[in-house]
Amino acid sequence: MIVRAGRSSLHAGWTDGAGDADFDLLVAAYEAGVSHGQNDFSVFLPGRKIAGYHALFQRYPEIVTRYDLIALIDDDIETTKLDLNRLFAIGRRYKLDLFQPALSWNSYFSYAATLVSGDRYLLRYTNTVEMMCPVFSAKCLQTAMKLFGLGYETGIDLLWTRLTDMPWLRYAIVDDVVVRHTRPVGTTKSLQGFAANERYDVQVDAVLKRFGTAFRGFVTYAAVDRRGQLVQSRFLIGLNSLSLWRALFRTPLNWTQFMRRSTDYTRHCWLRPVNLQRIDVDGVVKSVRQPQRVGRRLMQ
Repeated sequence: MIVRAGRSSLHAGWTDGAGDADFDLLVAAYEAGVSHGQNDFSVFLPGRKIAGYHALFQRYPEIVTRYDLIALIDDDIETTKLDLNRLFAIGRRYKLDLFQPALSWNSYFSYAATLVSGDRYLLRYTNTVEMMCPVFSAKCLQTAMKLFGLGYETGIDLLWTRLTDMPWLRYAIVDDVVVRHTRPVGTTKSLQGFAANERYDVQVDAVLKRFGTAFRGFVTYAAVDRRGQLVQSRFLIGLNSLSLWRALFRTPLNWTQFMRRSTDYTRHCWLRPVNLQRIDVDGVVKSVRQPQRVGRRLMQ
């Protein structure tokens, strides 16, 4: 488990309490003075989040050969050791390549699909896993790492479920594990290299344009219920999403934001394409690197 941590990071609570953690914690600090536990690994990597992950994997490539699952968790996630142990266990049990815990109803969120769906489902299969708290299989991360060095700090999470020819039932939101996102989205924009008035969607559009694709919406298209049965009716999953309206009085978002995002989720369940077609990431990465090689030849 890797956290890009500032001085107000919540990661100390992830390993507190009785019992053993079924994971190692690596604190990749972007600010000086970040504390870490006696048994935690620690490295200082100032700067932006995704650029920091890229530097980390360049410096320590053994991460993706030593571990079978690697989580990249934001430092404003409130959770426990037992929940994280269970999250990893569910990922292994269902042979997931990329997954995330669900968010509590009192979390700040960008997509209502990431909120816990109630007590009906163990997990929901999805076309998107956002960069707030993804867990990758080592194989999936090795492929996704090609996106980390392109200079983008947002938008690449809309692509990393589209890097394989076998995406079906491989990506999920785990409703059995619920964490809380404690800070409003965009709080650390300046630390990620964004200008004060720059919007995330500008960079998202640039990412999609570079890869010649579009994002039609966050869709959960199948689920595993609490009895372990596979649910493949998008209509039923959409109906269940209406239960999120009960979160209206617990959400930290204003009423308009919450209702717009929750109704978008229901509409996407019913109407939007799953959109998991593979993209040519290798071609794009090669085109980005080619001018750099030409430039070095000219300098020589």
